[in-house]
Amino acid sequence: MAASPLPQPSAQPSAQPSRTSNIISAQRASESAQVPASWRAKQLVFIGLVALLAIWYGLGGWRSPGIERNAADNLSIFDFLGFALLGLLIWLTTPIAWTIAATTFHEAIRRKWMTALLGFAVVMLAVSTFFTWMQPGEEQKFLRDYGIGFTVIMTLIAAIFLGVAMIPPEVERRTIFTILSKPVTRGEFLIGKYLGLMATLMLNLAVMSAIFLLAYAVFVSHREGGFAKALIADGVGISRQGLGFDLSNLARALFLHLGTLSIMAAFAIMLSQFLSGITAIISCFLIYFLGQSASYWERLAGGSGDASAAAKPALSPALTAFISAIYALLPRLDRFDVRERLVNDLPIGLNYLAKAGASGAIYTAVLLCVSYFVFSDREF
Repeated sequence: MAASPLPQPSAQPSAQPSRTSNIISAQRASESAQVPASWRAKQLVFIGLVALLAIWYGLGGWRSPGIERNAADNLSIFDFLGFALLGLLIWLTTPIAWTIAATTFHEAIRRKWMTALLGFAVVMLAVSTFFTWMQPGEEQKFLRDYGIGFTVIMTLIAAIFLGVAMIPPEVERRTIFTILSKPVTRGEFLIGKYLGLMATLMLNLAVMSAIFLLAYAVFVSHREGGFAKALIADGVGISRQGLGFDLSNLARALFLHLGTLSIMAAFAIMLSQFLSGITAIISCFLIYFLGQSASYWERLAGGSGDASAAAKPALSPALTAFISAIYALLPRLDRFDVRERLVNDLPIGLNYLAKAGASGAIYTAVLLCVSYFVFSDREF
């Protein structure tokens, strides 16, 4: 979608503008900054596609495939709230926000440390098959864990470090005055920054995933004696369900990681509003590890964890209430980690992707709202 240009500011601040403000100030638009009808029409098309996905989900897409279809399946109003929030994000993405997102994306991919990080990840994933000797007899399991885990760590580092560096540099260089002196609302600025960050993370995730899946396909094909044999689901060999099943499952697991990235990116942007850079980075990593262990906190709080009632420790009511509060505030990042299903050759259903995605969208929306309230109260 083509971005609607922005007008020149009525008064230029004395500070030297950054590349972001230079690109934005080069755009011209009417003072009203009205969203063009053609843009709204495109938005309605995308919102309609989201609505069709919601309808498909409501008509039966929420059920697990095959033998896993059981009482654990459920249809929740929160699932549809995730679709609604996605549609709302599309509606709020104005041409101005899209321009800011494109500029943020171009700036992010030109950072030298980002290029070095992506290059290192590509090399390590491409040669991942050479490390399978470390786990003889379970090379496939090692390769899956290594590929998924390495991709998760590399993209998580990018999400946190980029997210923390989205807004504070604009404030420190005082280029925020140049940007907000145009018909750019603070909500559009925040949404544009977030979308630009997510576009950068999606590009990194796509490149790493492609390299890993290619390396995995070559490894399995070589061990099975050819690509055609590797595709056969014969119940034996290194790929018992067939290479096609493995690649599909791995691709879904990697796609599911976008939920973690969206939450952590929103956390990084929010915490950078009132914490110093290093403190915000440390806090993000702490939140990530706590979110990954959310099921453990659930069991401590007396929830529906796997531990039996006899195995649960006896805690005082005050401590139980404190743990319950922590669990209620933590993001359920463990929902986006399905490596256990990969090891056991269990399918990752589309219903699971939808449910986990809905929970991630709700949590991300809350974090972005908090970021907006903090950002809107600041004097620029």
